[in-house]
Amino acid sequence: MAKTLLLFLLTSTAAFAQHEFTVYELLAPETHRFAIIYDVMSSTEGAAFYLNPIRKGSKASDEHVIDLATGKELKFEIVNGEALKVYFAAPIPKQGVARFRIFKTYEDAASYTTQGDRIVFDRPLGVRRNVVVLPAGYELIGASVPSIVSTQPDGRVRISMLNDRDDQLPVKIIGRKLP
Repeated sequence: MAKTLLLFLLTSTAAFAQHEFTVYELLAPETHRFAIIYDVMSSTEGAAFYLNPIRKGSKASDEHVIDLATGKELKFEIVNGEALKVYFAAPIPKQGVARFRIFKTYEDAASYTTQGDRIVFDRPLGVRRNVVVLPAGYELIGASVPSIVSTQPDGRVRISMLNDRDDQLPVKIIGRKLP
């Protein structure tokens, strides 16, 4: 089951990765948690659901999914602890698409760590367009990939990056607590 699920996930999502967008909002550093907002598009004719893998080593919580066309909640379930299975309101019609947003929170001490007054987000990202938002009171002091750095209206630092590769982009973001 696990190999079949992984093969399905890889083949069904690769063609539309360029339309995907992910925001990683780093939460309080000591929790090793980050909120994820993941915008997805699927156009597989007749598909009634979408499978979103849960990263090995990550503990997922706070999941919910909305249909971006209607704003309505979509039904979902966790499959074997390996994936979030999102059910569409109706199967995807010929030449149609389903656009939806997945909200979830990961706890992953291997990907989001503290080192004294610094935080480190070190994670390979497979989605084409990504944003990492530092917690309030932190400044950016290092990024392993070319990035656009801006400040959100609430003052938090926002780091935007593009994965122009056909595989996962190794991203390492380092922040420092402001005095």
